Amino acid sequence: MNQFKYNVDPSIDKVFIYGFGFTGKWLTSNIDRKVDGFIDTDIKKKGEKFNGVEVFSYEDAKNFVDPKTEIIISTVDIFDVVPLIDKLDKQKVTPIGYFLDNTKANNNTTGEQDEYIEYSLRTVEYSHKNYRDKNKLFIRSLDLMITERCSLKCQDCSNLMQYYKSPKNMDFEDLKKEMKIVCEKFDFINEIRLIGGEPFMNKEIYKILEWLCEFKKFEKIVIYTNATIPLKEDYSDILQNNKIIFSITDYGSLSKNTKVVTDFLDKYKIPYRIHTPEYWTDSGRLVYENNNKTPAELKEFFSDCCAKNLYTVLGEKIYRCPFVANADNLKAIPNDKNNYVSIHDTKENIKNHLYNTEYLPGCNYCKGRSFESVEIKPAIQTKRIFDYKKLQD
Repeated sequence: MNQFKYNVDPSIDKVFIYGFGFTGKWLTSNIDRKVDGFIDTDIKKKGEKFNGVEVFSYEDAKNFVDPKTEIIISTVDIFDVVPLIDKLDKQKVTPIGYFLDNTKANNNTTGEQDEYIEYSLRTVEYSHKNYRDKNKLFIRSLDLMITERCSLKCQDCSNLMQYYKSPKNMDFEDLKKEMKIVCEKFDFINEIRLIGGEPFMNKEIYKILEWLCEFKKFEKIVIYTNATIPLKEDYSDILQNNKIIFSITDYGSLSKNTKVVTDFLDKYKIPYRIHTPEYWTDSGRLVYENNNKTPAELKEFFSDCCAKNLYTVLGEKIYRCPFVANADNLKAIPNDKNNYVSIHDTKENIKNHLYNTEYLPGCNYCKGRSFESVEIKPAIQTKRIFDYKKLQD
């Protein structure tokens, strides 16, 4: 990996970083001048600070960005951010990923592991450079749902696990067939995100991981876990593959094996990030009232959604978001081909769906997941399975 250095043009009066994520925070210690502030689309981050640098909303930015301002883009979803920045009065826009070259996490003051920051920097680099190359079919991440089963029973799970009456694991052989086709269609996928449910509820997870690690079409495999299930020593060699990284949500007393899991990861030097539940909203419900939004209303609804770029592969289909993926999998919304694209479709049609979709019919059945949604208490447990209307045969 290489050393990073970015020099701001001396003629610039103010510098703002767009994106209050890991890369943005890291940049505050790695450019050659003081940062005047962060800008972030997520209104809930407004007023937060890092390294003495405050976060402002996009609406705030309209008032203080002027022609002597440079905006450095640090977020991975550059395709959503560029149209917003284009409306601001600024002199220069810099996608920082163009200047990252397998960069090391020097001067890492974020509090996260160097390995995790380097993974984040690499994600931004891939996202920005592939955004510039319009000929490639590239996505930042693809959720691979390997199980409908979970070790917790959260009543507000936005992946709708609370609605599955007979949850099952994804069959390894079916997964292999599915992912082979997916990898034929994409030029590159930055990361595969193993999710569920709880991915370690699938007892074939170690076989799945070993097989996925052989692919060169993606950089990382990120395992999203609630740390309720201890990791197995017999498979430590698989988990030490440099493609694998863990994202652990610590639910306190519910995550009863957090220390066991993190001790294992520390022992084998496997990179991970551990955090408390983040940004839970009341989006884990199927809605059957007032679900007749106009196309204009659906476009606005979809545009405001913070989950619209969480691409998910499930049942040989690729979806724009996990809510619609699971709602369709449950047959809880009408069958509509505009909700997904088949993995067997042409590369051009897949690209069109992933890049150009303005809304999903399935949005009609969602309560919404905008950046302005009110946060709720996370991980409230329930013993009951939620009822829903079955709208497909």
